[in-house]
Amino acid sequence: MLRGVGSAMAQRGRGAIVNIASVAGMRSMPLHAYSPAKAAVISLGECLAGEWGRAGVRVNTVSPGYTVTAALQGQIDLGLRDPGKLKANSALGCLIAPSDIARAVAFLLSDQAGVITGINLPVDAGWLVAGSWSTFGGVRAAASA
Repeated sequence: MLRGVGSAMAQRGRGAIVNIASVAGMRSMPLHAYSPAKAAVISLGECLAGEWGRAGVRVNTVSPGYTVTAALQGQIDLGLRDPGKLKANSALGCLIAPSDIARAVAFLLSDQAGVITGINLPVDAGWLVAGSWSTFGGVRAAASA
């Protein structure tokens, strides 16, 4: 799909592509097929940004964190995932809504992002930065005003 669409955009002299990966492609986790596959999506986006950039095509990637999709909600409902633990492991203390991902994608496709290419944008409520804090007791509670 990328070859067909990206090549057509390059021939036209403009375009923007946003791939969807996952923060799982950025860290070690026990998802031995999923994580490497998402890492490949991130790398592919970087490669194609370099390949098609001079032809006016921007290629970026969005890597969602724990997003409340039907699949995740189903796991929560079955007791297989604890939303409290998922939230506790993010700097912002929340899960991601699909609309959060959509806004990031819309921005990267917009003219406002006209000089942004080859990036991987984590939309993860700070999951990537908070993970290592667990060995120090977790992310600190908000200070009272």
